[in-house]
Amino acid sequence: METYGIWIIVGVIALIIDLLSGTLFMLWVGGGCFVAALVSWLSPGPSWAPWAAFAVSTAILLYLGRPLARRFREQKVVPSNVDAMIGKEGIVLETIDSVQNTGRVRIGSEEWRARADERIESGGRVCVLGIEGATLIVTGWAEDPMYQSASGE
Repeated sequence: METYGIWIIVGVIALIIDLLSGTLFMLWVGGGCFVAALVSWLSPGPSWAPWAAFAVSTAILLYLGRPLARRFREQKVVPSNVDAMIGKEGIVLETIDSVQNTGRVRIGSEEWRARADERIESGGRVCVLGIEGATLIVTGWAEDPMYQSASGE
């Protein structure tokens, strides 16, 4: 078998490994193998030429392709469903009391069971810190003069 055929086979194997691993590292190695196969086919002279082409082309492909691969791999996580509730403001419908295990909060148009480290009276404003099961973990809303002036209250 010709040398360029071996480089092509190794390149295809590298691409298969990359597809199975999803790391986008072997993609550049496979590209280097194909460049080495091309050099081996065009210049059957020195045996070191395909190896040099492989090393240089793989290094260049890794250097240029890494930012591109990173952009495709990193995806912005957008909170959805219940996770989108964290940080939202709510109104206390039923006094939140951890001793009596009571508390209900309205966030938007939804009502939730709520818990807090402090007692928060009905009608108070709360901020959602987290969610445990179907219960919101809340804290009292800090009265901030900047918030009041920004919201027009």
